Amino acid sequence: MLLSRYVKISNNQNVGNKGELDVINKVVCPNCRRKLMLLPKNYPLVDVQCKGCHFRAQIKTQQTKPKDIVFVAG
Repeated sequence: MLLSRYVKISNNQNVGNKGELDVINKVVCPNCRRKLMLLPKNYPLVDVQCKGCHFRAQIKTQQTKPKDIVFVAG
């Protein structure tokens, strides 16, 4: 990552950035099935937005072993 060359990025930030990229590459909008896009860094409350219907979501990442049950809010 080019930014990490000039600014020290914590491991949590690095994991979060990778998680956001993983989501936009693997997940489509649950409403209209279109592609998601990243919002600018420090955008209030949300990380990704649908390119079609403007659905927005916040991405949370964890560094744990995979589990059979995924707990989500919503």
